[in-house]
Formats: sequence, structure tokens, C-alpha cells
Amino acid sequence: MASSSASGRGDAPGGGDASGADGVSGGRDAGGSGDASGGGDAGDDGGGGEGGALSWAPVETDWCSARWTGLDEHTCFHVPETAPRGAPILYVLHGAMAPDALPVALQAIAAEAAAALGVVAVFPRGRPGLCTWDPSVEAHFCWPTRRETVDAAAPALLQEWMSAEARMARILGGTFGRRYVMGFSNGGYFASYVALEGLVAVDGAGLVGAGRMVIEEHLFSQERPPIYIAVGGEELASTVASAENLADVLTQHGWEHELVVHPGRGHEIRADDFALAWNTWVAVP
Repeated sequence: MASSSASGRGDAPGGGDASGADGVSGGRDAGGSGDASGGGDAGDDGGGGEGGALSWAPVETDWCSARWTGLDEHTCFHVPETAPRGAPILYVLHGAMAPDALPVALQAIAAEAAAALGVVAVFPRGRPGLCTWDPSVEAHFCWPTRRETVDAAAPALLQEWMSAEARMARILGGTFGRRYVMGFSNGGYFASYVALEGLVAVDGAGLVGAGRMVIEEHLFSQERPPIYIAVGGEELASTVASAENLADVLTQHGWEHELVVHPGRGHEIRADDFALAWNTWVAVP
């Protein structure tokens, strides 16, 4: 699988990538169309008409790059030709992004991974005002990564995910199989909350360029989805330490996980991270 490297600063305290881009460069789109095959046109009933006809047309938005379809202003999805009906759904969470940045490179990597894995990929956008660790990034699009912001913002964000997923199921004409979440940098920190605390049910989570130092173990979910954690060997020491700390805590709890330290890499995500995460997830029955 071809890979695409990332660039950008390391993690800010309690947050993630504070660079002005999507955190990646290079990459190539996967084969297949980003259109919602079998039900992307307005007026399609999205699956035998259950619940009534769904009047829908793709939303034109710069947030969705080539091969991705706009479900709304904040949500893109990609359906590769390799994804069968009832395929798993994979949420991909970006790092902190400046208001004028677009996630073209990360979406290219995610589309490639979706084609290789046969999954439907979803790319939601974070919200401004959630990068609370530094006033200089307050206007960036981010995911909540501190206890107070997670408690305040996560319920509404996750409800939007579930509403989007239900809408997509009607558009594509069937329900999804398993649900996974993969986050880079700031998105990885939020993915850890989602998986560890069961904020929404997932069958596996991936954190790249992220980890956790402060972990409220009493909030752990009864469900234990396998977790993939990856950092670059050239990351900031604090980022590597947070990944190692999370792995240590998971080990103490007997929680299935895989920690990978990529030699020679910095703060970045590549296509092979998706493949390695998938192997971690499917290894658990």
C-alpha cells in the first residue's frame, strides 16, 4: 500500500496538532468513486422505502475533496467500490486545523485505506473553540480533549455522527457492519475518550500521534474495543510518553491494544497506520 507522510508540530498540552494544515502531505486517492453508489440521487428511498423516501442530494462543500461526497457542510463520506452492502463504517478524525485549511491529504490517505479495507469512510469536522490549550489556536477546528470540553461538547458532536450514520444508511440502502474510529493528533486524543469511556459504541479505535497522560480509569466502559496506538520515533518526547502511558494503563487492565513506535517518523499519519490498526481490531473476535 502506498503511504503518505505527515508534517506539522507535535502535540500541545491536552490537545493535538496545532499546525495550520491537516497534518499530512502527499498521498493518493484510492480507486473507486466517492459518490454514494446505489442511492446517492435525490429522491432515492435508501433501502426499500423503509421509513419513507429520502430526498437528498450531495452537498457541495470545500471540506470534501475529490472522491468524497458531502453529506452536509461538516461531514464527508467515501464509498469505495470494494465496500459491500453492510460494510463496516470508519470515522476518521483530523488534527487541529486552521479555519482556512482543508483536509485534502488526510482524506486522500483515508480514501486509499477505505478501498484497501472495504469499508465506508466518514470524515466529520471538529468545531472551533475546542482547542483550549493555547489562545493562538482557539479558532481552529478541533475535537474536545480535556475533561471539561469533552463533557460539554462530545454529546452533541456524537449525536451528529449518529444522525449522519443513520442518514447514510438510508442513502446507501442498508445498515453498516461494525463501527471503528481512527484519529490523528487532536482527533486521536478525542478517539481515546470515545473508546475508553464508551461515549459511542465502537468495535475498535486508532490513535496516531496521540495518547493520554491523564486517564480517568473509573470512567472506563464495560466494553473493551481493541485500541491501536502509534507515534513516530521523532515525535516530541511528551507525545511518545503519552502513548506509552496509555499503553501501560491498558496493559494493567488487560485491555487489548497494540503500541507502535515508527522509527524515523515525526508527527504524522500514513496509510500503513490504517492497515496496522485494522489488524489490531480484527484480531479480537
